[in-house]
Amino acid sequence: MTNAGSNARQASFRCAVRKHNITGLRVLRHGEVLATVGLQDVPYPVHSIRKSIVGALFGRLIERKLVRLDTTLAELGIDDVPQLTPLERSATLEHLLMSSSGVYLPLNFESSFDIFTNRPANWPTRGCAAPGESFHYSNWDFNVLGEIYQRVCGIALFVAIDRLLAEPLEFRDWNPLEHTRLSYIHDPLGATPRFPNYAIRLSVRDLARFGQLYLEGGVSHCEQIVPTEWITQSTRPIVETGLQSPFQHYGYLWWSIGDDDTSPLPPGSYSAIGLGGQILSVVPSYGVVIVAICAHEHGDVAPMTMADDITKAVLGLVDETTGPTTTLTTQPGRSDGDIV
Repeated sequence: MTNAGSNARQASFRCAVRKHNITGLRVLRHGEVLATVGLQDVPYPVHSIRKSIVGALFGRLIERKLVRLDTTLAELGIDDVPQLTPLERSATLEHLLMSSSGVYLPLNFESSFDIFTNRPANWPTRGCAAPGESFHYSNWDFNVLGEIYQRVCGIALFVAIDRLLAEPLEFRDWNPLEHTRLSYIHDPLGATPRFPNYAIRLSVRDLARFGQLYLEGGVSHCEQIVPTEWITQSTRPIVETGLQSPFQHYGYLWWSIGDDDTSPLPPGSYSAIGLGGQILSVVPSYGVVIVAICAHEHGDVAPMTMADDITKAVLGLVDETTGPTTTLTTQPGRSDGDIV
């Protein structure tokens, strides 16, 4: 890459970043820091990225045959108020991982909320779809997974995240006592107090380490943390969601980019995405991990997705023939320039 080409790509990156409310951004290529923006060491709420993190834990359970993908809610003793119907109790672990359980308990709200279009929406009528028949983004499915994990392995979910992921990945800014919280609430996406929302806070650089773990097939420091087969299985496009790109395909708790996707991310990429612009994207074809966090400190809310111009600018920093450019750090905030 010529200096002129490099400077143009970096200018495009800076221009894209200035247009959007990003508190912290980190880009790794082959495990090395390619670019950083803003705060790297402050834990922020990652919202629904938590779901992909819990998905990593299930890979270990499946590999050790402690639970099967076709294990049903009835077999696991899962119920709620009002009681689940026999059809609802026939939903399997796999259906929950795909957010396709068909369990639509009555909401405690006048309407649901479409987080993808940022507007009120209708909640599905109970019994309108059999398990596995239809994708619907439901926090009931996701929160029940936390309960299932604890029942199967006998370890509290946050303890498992700390011992099985944070410790071996050497998270630098994580404190499980300060950065975790259970919320026993109803919400407009189907959650009930019976199964809590397990909220997590992570820094940009620690979240990048989790993404790098997936890019490297679940191996960190020569230790297999997450089964490679599970990573391949869970991050591929499985479900057609009926949503717009990049939410067109869902795997097991990951948004996957398929061949027919219009996202600037290439096919084979996959992302964990949280409400209001919390994003972790893994791009195997580039050897790249992208993390973006928006703190909403002034009440402003970013879109659910990373803006296309930022994605294009980030991938533009990568020269596929000569490797990564010189590390680029953009203010405001501080970055450490560490090697992950």
